Amino acid sequence: MGKTGNAGNNGAGPAGSAKSGCVSFSAWFFLFVAMLYMGTHVYFLWQPSNDTGKINTHVMNAEFMGVKIFPATKTYSIDEIDGRSDLNAAKSTKPLLLRQRLALAIERNYPVTFREEEINMWLSNRIKMIQGGKLAPYVEIKGLWVNLKEDEIELVIERSLPWASSHVTTLFMGFERTRSGYSISRHSCHIGQLKLPSGFAYLLLPAYQNIAEELSSELQPYYDQKIYDVRVQEGKITIDPRRVEHRL
Repeated sequence: MGKTGNAGNNGAGPAGSAKSGCVSFSAWFFLFVAMLYMGTHVYFLWQPSNDTGKINTHVMNAEFMGVKIFPATKTYSIDEIDGRSDLNAAKSTKPLLLRQRLALAIERNYPVTFREEEINMWLSNRIKMIQGGKLAPYVEIKGLWVNLKEDEIELVIERSLPWASSHVTTLFMGFERTRSGYSISRHSCHIGQLKLPSGFAYLLLPAYQNIAEELSSELQPYYDQKIYDVRVQEGKITIDPRRVEHRL
């Protein structure tokens, strides 16, 4: 009986070891695949915003049985932003009186509409952004842009990196119109080619908070609740100081 018991124990030992080794290998393999998968996303984070290359584009848009393999990445371009190409081509622009036009509209109680191109040209004269921190010797801020879409404003900071033509960080602000006015929400952000949920926007907030502080005088009517409606459409934004009951 003792030999049978020992034989059973001896048989259980190797079997147990083999099982343990199998679990260990599976765990390491899963960890490797997870790191490779996430590493691919991180790699695309540093892709140039204007030129990802054909191979990278195919990988980023790859699908398996109709499902995207890398759903957090997408080929991302900011070439569509109105006014950006002219400003990057160093074409001279005269200062635009957006602040004065808004003040007059509030004073006389009528809505005013600004085009995306106007806002970007105004921002280029109004704000000169400088990269701070330890990366300052290597990174240059190329521009601050707004991209106006239906019920959404995309705030874009474009930087040049030593190893890429440009790199972007963006913050998406959603506008929801209600009977009493409108509400604003921060719902997502982009870091390079990587689209992330709103929680990650906290990583970008310091830069955008600095912009808000610099534009505090222009934003004062919003803080003073003198603006009762904001309508964001493709390529334009309308600011309305009229109360709901005063609109036709």
